[in-house]
Amino acid sequence: MYIKQNFVSMEKVILFQKGLASLGGQVPENKLLILTPNEQEHKVNGIIIPGKPEDMPRKGVVIQAGEITEEYRTFNDLVKPGRVITYGLYAGKEIEFPKEAFPIELRPEFEQQKFTVLSLTEIAYSENNPNN
Repeated sequence: MYIKQNFVSMEKVILFQKGLASLGGQVPENKLLILTPNEQEHKVNGIIIPGKPEDMPRKGVVIQAGEITEEYRTFNDLVKPGRVITYGLYAGKEIEFPKEAFPIELRPEFEQQKFTVLSLTEIAYSENNPNN
Protein backbone atom coordinates (compact mmCIF):
# COMPACT_ATOMS: atom_id res chain seq x y z
CA MET A 1 0.00 0.00 0.00
CA TYR A 2 1.38 3.42 -0.99
CA ILE A 3 0.83 6.33 1.39
CA LYS A 4 1.51 9.83 0.04
CA GLN A 5 3.62 11.90 2.37
CA ASN A 6 4.09 15.67 2.26
CA PHE A 7 7.80 16.45 1.78
CA VAL A 8 9.36 19.90 1.43
CA SER A 9 10.65 20.93 -1.99
CA MET A 10 14.25 21.79 -2.82
CA GLU A 11 13.29 25.48 -2.79
CA LYS A 12 12.28 25.18 0.88
CA VAL A 13 15.38 23.09 1.64
CA ILE A 14 17.50 26.04 0.46
CA LEU A 15 15.52 28.44 2.67
CA PHE A 16 15.97 26.14 5.67
CA GLN A 17 19.72 25.99 4.96
CA LYS A 18 19.90 29.80 4.99
CA GLY A 19 18.09 29.93 8.33
CA LEU A 20 20.39 27.31 9.80
CA ALA A 21 23.45 29.20 8.53
CA SER A 22 22.31 32.24 10.52
CA LEU A 23 22.49 30.13 13.69
CA GLY A 24 26.16 29.31 13.08
CA GLY A 25 25.97 25.58 13.84
CA GLN A 26 26.75 22.60 11.67
CA VAL A 27 25.96 18.90 11.42
CA PRO A 28 28.75 16.62 12.75
CA GLU A 29 30.62 14.31 10.39
CA ASN A 30 28.77 11.28 9.06
CA LYS A 31 25.43 12.66 10.22
CA LEU A 32 22.42 14.22 8.47
CA LEU A 33 19.84 16.80 9.43
CA ILE A 34 16.49 15.87 7.94
CA LEU A 35 13.05 17.43 8.04
CA THR A 36 10.33 14.91 8.80
CA PRO A 37 6.57 15.42 8.42
CA ASN A 38 4.82 15.33 11.82
CA GLU A 39 2.15 13.11 10.31
CA GLN A 40 4.42 10.20 11.18
CA GLU A 41 3.05 10.07 14.70
CA HIS A 42 -0.41 9.95 16.15
CA LYS A 43 -2.02 10.33 19.55
CA VAL A 44 -4.02 7.76 21.49
CA ASN A 45 -5.65 9.13 24.66
CA GLY A 46 -3.14 11.99 24.65
CA ILE A 47 -0.09 9.70 24.33
CA ILE A 48 2.10 10.23 21.25
CA ILE A 49 2.65 6.94 19.43
CA PRO A 50 5.49 6.82 16.85
CA GLY A 51 4.31 5.74 13.42
CA LYS A 52 0.81 5.72 12.02
CA PRO A 53 -1.69 2.92 12.38
CA GLU A 54 -0.97 1.99 8.75
CA ASP A 55 2.70 1.42 9.69
CA MET A 56 3.88 4.24 7.45
CA PRO A 57 7.68 4.20 7.14
CA ARG A 58 9.61 7.04 8.77
CA LYS A 59 10.94 9.34 6.08
CA GLY A 60 12.42 12.82 5.86
CA VAL A 61 14.10 15.22 3.46
CA VAL A 62 17.83 15.90 3.81
CA ILE A 63 18.43 19.53 4.76
CA GLN A 64 22.16 19.30 5.57
CA ALA A 65 24.83 16.63 5.66
CA GLY A 66 27.94 16.79 7.76
CA GLU A 67 31.34 16.04 6.31
CA ILE A 68 31.42 12.48 5.03
CA THR A 69 34.60 10.64 5.94
CA GLU A 70 36.50 8.34 3.57
CA GLU A 71 34.93 5.29 5.20
CA TYR A 72 31.43 6.45 4.13
CA ARG A 73 32.25 8.07 0.75
CA THR A 74 29.77 5.73 -1.01
CA PHE A 75 26.98 7.67 0.76
CA ASN A 76 27.83 10.98 -0.99
CA ASP A 77 25.15 10.73 -3.70
CA LEU A 78 22.58 9.20 -1.34
CA VAL A 79 22.53 12.06 1.16
CA LYS A 80 22.47 15.18 -0.99
CA PRO A 81 20.11 17.93 0.21
CA GLY A 82 16.58 17.42 -1.08
CA ARG A 83 16.71 13.59 -1.15
CA VAL A 84 14.17 11.55 0.82
CA ILE A 85 15.65 9.23 3.44
CA THR A 86 13.85 6.26 5.02
CA TYR A 87 15.02 5.30 8.51
CA GLY A 88 14.05 3.01 11.37
CA LEU A 89 11.44 3.62 14.03
CA TYR A 90 13.90 4.41 16.84
CA ALA A 91 16.68 5.92 14.71
CA GLY A 92 17.83 9.50 15.02
CA LYS A 93 17.44 12.26 17.55
CA GLU A 94 14.90 15.05 17.24
CA ILE A 95 16.30 18.55 17.57
CA GLU A 96 14.65 21.97 17.85
CA PHE A 97 15.65 25.34 16.43
CA PRO A 98 14.15 28.77 17.13
CA LYS A 99 11.64 29.44 14.37
CA GLU A 100 12.56 33.13 14.46
CA ALA A 101 15.88 32.25 12.75
CA PHE A 102 14.03 31.22 9.60
CA PRO A 103 12.29 33.28 6.92
CA ILE A 104 8.64 34.09 7.64
CA GLU A 105 7.41 31.89 4.79
CA LEU A 106 8.92 28.83 6.52
CA ARG A 107 7.45 29.41 9.97
CA PRO A 108 4.21 27.51 9.24
CA GLU A 109 6.40 24.48 8.41
CA PHE A 110 7.40 24.30 12.07
CA GLU A 111 3.87 23.14 12.91
CA GLN A 112 3.96 20.43 10.24
CA GLN A 113 7.60 19.27 10.35
CA LYS A 114 10.29 18.31 12.83
CA PHE A 115 14.08 18.18 12.56
CA THR A 116 15.88 14.89 13.11
CA VAL A 117 19.62 14.17 13.18
CA LEU A 118 20.55 10.75 11.76
CA SER A 119 23.77 8.82 11.55
CA LEU A 120 24.60 7.55 8.06
CA THR A 121 24.36 3.99 9.38
CA GLU A 122 20.70 4.59 10.32
CA ILE A 123 19.64 5.12 6.70
CA ALA A 124 17.53 2.28 5.34
CA TYR A 125 16.79 3.74 1.88
CA SER A 126 17.42 6.89 -0.17
CA GLU A 127 15.21 8.12 -3.02
CA ASN A 128 14.50 11.16 -5.15
CA ASN A 129 12.09 13.69 -3.69
CA PRO A 130 8.77 13.59 -5.58
CA ASN A 131 8.33 17.35 -4.91
CA ASN A 132 11.48 18.34 -6.88
